[in-house]
Amino acid sequence: MNHSRRKKSHTVKKSVERIVKVLCCVFILLMLTVNAAVCTFFRYYSMVSVTVEDDYSDLVISPSDEDIADTSNVVIELPEESIFRDKDILNILLIGTDERTIEFNKASRADTIMMLSLNKKSKGVKLVSFERDTYVKIPHRNPNKINATFQYGGAKLLMQTLRTHFNVDVEKYIRVNFSVFQKLVDEIGGVDVELTREEASIIAYRTNLTVKEGKNHLNGEAALIYSRIRAIDSDWERVKRQRRVIISIKNSFKDKSIGELKHIADACLPYVQTNLSASECAELLMNIIGYAKSDVEQMTIPDWSTFQTLEKVNFKSNSKILRDFLYQ
Repeated sequence: MNHSRRKKSHTVKKSVERIVKVLCCVFILLMLTVNAAVCTFFRYYSMVSVTVEDDYSDLVISPSDEDIADTSNVVIELPEESIFRDKDILNILLIGTDERTIEFNKASRADTIMMLSLNKKSKGVKLVSFERDTYVKIPHRNPNKINATFQYGGAKLLMQTLRTHFNVDVEKYIRVNFSVFQKLVDEIGGVDVELTREEASIIAYRTNLTVKEGKNHLNGEAALIYSRIRAIDSDWERVKRQRRVIISIKNSFKDKSIGELKHIADACLPYVQTNLSASECAELLMNIIGYAKSDVEQMTIPDWSTFQTLEKVNFKSNSKILRDFLYQ
């Protein structure tokens, strides 16, 4: 009887030992996987040019003789309401500066001013283009177009200007330039865009590509030309073209393998500037599939109903329109 109990006890002990060994192996593998993932993430995060701009109170803009001479027609009244915030909404300013080289410089202007708004709960995605010729107030300077603020005070001043003129909660940004945009489109294999006859004619004239009216697959050079077209209509249509390319880029990521995404990151991240923290980037990566599957709602600010000329924009009305679009 005692022998039987000892044998049974020995068998149970062996089983427990095996289970413990298996659990230890699983734990070690899990830790190695997590460690590899963390190391990979920080490797890519270290490629990005990260800036820290949390304090906006010390921003000083020196006077300059380069301001526009006559501002007598410019009427700017800032909204008095406070900035609306929602913990579930993350607004990221997408800035496209006009350098023709791969490197950034301080003399550039913001050719593209677009805000990406992400709903962390619903995974909804919204894109807002800000008309770059809108006149705004700039500290210690004459009123000028909003795209000039980047040249005077970088992303810091541009975000501050958006907050004061539109009451929009935006403190994070991602910056690329013409060359990086073109490189990104080439690295993902091009983008699909529907062209009008006039758009196709301009692209064909400026490149050696054969394009036609209708759906086309554009490389980086053609996508950049397309994104900057406004001679055939207006800057309002130009920002719509920019959003179409951004959405096409977003859609292309849904079909990329891990290896392809790694190659794209290696090629493009060293030429991206942002003030997103490591934890914020990690959160975005964890939810990127959900965001990629969402349809994109879009609009342009200022709204057509709120101005006669871009020198006389009703910022109070636009503040409400923008708030309703982002938070409802």
